[in-house]
Order: sequence, then C-alpha cells, then structure tokens
Amino acid sequence: MKRWLFLFLMLLAAVPALAATGAKGRVAWRGELVPGVKISAYRSVDDLVAGRPVAVSEPTALDGTWSLALPPGRYVMVARSFTGQPKPGDYFCYYSGSPVEVAEGHMTNVGFNLIRVPDEKPARKGRASGIEGEISYQDQPLEKVYLYVYRDARSGFKGPAYNILPVEKGHFRLRLPPGDYFLMARKRQAGGRYGPVAIGDWFNYYYGNPVHIEPGTIRHVRLETITRLSNLEQGEEVPFHGVNGRIIGPDGKGVAGLHVFAYDRPEMTGTPRHFSEASAADGTFSLRLPAGRWYLLARKSFGGPAAEGELYGKYRGSGDHGVALKSGQTLEEVEIHVRPVTAR
Repeated sequence: MKRWLFLFLMLLAAVPALAATGAKGRVAWRGELVPGVKISAYRSVDDLVAGRPVAVSEPTALDGTWSLALPPGRYVMVARSFTGQPKPGDYFCYYSGSPVEVAEGHMTNVGFNLIRVPDEKPARKGRASGIEGEISYQDQPLEKVYLYVYRDARSGFKGPAYNILPVEKGHFRLRLPPGDYFLMARKRQAGGRYGPVAIGDWFNYYYGNPVHIEPGTIRHVRLETITRLSNLEQGEEVPFHGVNGRIIGPDGKGVAGLHVFAYDRPEMTGTPRHFSEASAADGTFSLRLPAGRWYLLARKSFGGPAAEGELYGKYRGSGDHGVALKSGQTLEEVEIHVRPVTAR
C-alpha cells in the first residue's frame, strides 16, 4: 500500500502545474514602492465609471508588488488606495497602456506610477460654464502639454477628442457647455497631438472623471501627470502572435516611421483596435493581434483623414484588405504598399 501511495505522489509531482493567467506588477509613487493599494481590472471605461470591475487584487505588499488572476482578454486597469470617493492624499493611477492584453497561461506585467489626489478649489459661478486649472508634473507646471476633452469613453480615448487644448505654461481655462466630460493630459517626447504614450512620455487620466459641469459654473481641475517608467514595466515576455511584415514605398524600398493599424471592420473608419510601433529603417513592422479577421492599413498619423502628401496604403493581399488569424498564429512577410495621398 505504501508503495502505491509513493508512486501516486511521484506521478502528481511529475505533472506540470497549470500556468497562471492574469496580470502582475509593482506600484510606486515618485520612486517609492507603495503598499496597501488595490488594482482593479475592467472590461471597459464605461465599466470603470459604473464601478463594475471584473476582479480586484489584494492590497499591494510592502515591496509594492501585486498579482491578479484574470481570464484572457483586454482590460482597463486602475490602482487606488481608497474605496468610494477619494480624498486629498489618496493614491490613484489609471494605467496609460490600457487596455492591457492578457494571454492564456501568462501573467502580463503592469507597472503603476501613482499620483496623490490633490486639494482642489470648489466650483465657482461664471458668465459661462467650463473648466479652469493646472496641469503639473511633480508639483511643477508642465509646459507645452495637451489637454484632451472627451464627451464619452466609447473610443477608449484613442479616437478624436471633443476638444484638444494646447497648454503652454501649465495653466488653462476652457469654456464648455454643461454636461459630463472626461479629461486627459498628454505630452509626447516626440511631439504632436496623436499617437501612443511611450516610455518617458507624460500622461494622466484625471482622477475625478467624469467631470460634471452645471450651467453658469466653472469647475477647478488639478491634473497631475506621471511618466511611464521602464523599471515598472519589466516582466515576463508574452509570446508574440500576430503579423510581421514590411511597409513598401512607391520606389519599392522599405519606409520607416509608419504605423500599421488593425480594424475589426472592413470600412476601416473610426478608432483602430490595434496599432504597431513605428516601422524600422527597412520598413519592417510587428503587430500583436488576437485571433480573428483584421483589416490592415499603414500610415504615419494618428487621427483624422490622411492629409495630402501623407504616405498611406491598405493591405492588398485580399480583396477586403483583411487577414485571418487563428489562436496563437503569426503571419509572416505581410507587405503593405503605400503612396502619397493626392488632393481630391
């Protein structure tokens, strides 16, 4: 009997444990690791506003680490030290890389660079309604930053904004009709209004979103930005699945600095679901994609119709400009030809 029990235990030990699926990482405020913060994962920003998380982590440990089991999918992720309404001094961070992709059998690494909720002046009466305030970085006004105003969260804040306000010296004032608004600040090291938030860029989602504006009322907003830090982003490398290829110009040579956009509809309008990093000097690109049919085009700019002279082109390997991916599949040598857009 003991012999059979020993053999059974040996067999159990030989079976590999199922790989965990979810997200993990660290949480810090100005370089200091922070315990006691919970991470919430949401299917969408609408679910974030409605308070409907898919899952919430245990409080971060003394070294700021956390982990959260999640089914495969895409998640908006937020770190908070509070429940209910925030008060000055509480910690908060909306992860700038949202939505986060979680793959089966892997723990996606997500690092949170926190802010502390500031004191804000009460709303005041005015001739017109709107917002006023300041955008800062570590208590100092942030210059040459953009304030993005959205009427809703349906685009995930990746499409055209209702208003984009250049803020030269960190202070702003903007008239807005009464209603609810989502505010974000972005400053890219590469410059420009559009594009992904990269490591080292300044960014934040206002902790008090959505901002409600009453008629004849001016709301005061203090929006502190953070930067994405590489040391909080390091972690397990998730296997690549998607599309590898090359962007080719009219002269038959590779084109650098263009992005490949993937849409889930053949019309390829509105906000793309996925996009690549800028193509390399030889025109090569990689675009991580889940299973499904994806419609591809290449261009340089984010947002709005292609401008005259901009290099632009759709994938021509199929009649509908689409590629079909099975789960875990990678397509190689996908070529997208681009040419300058001409005036219509």
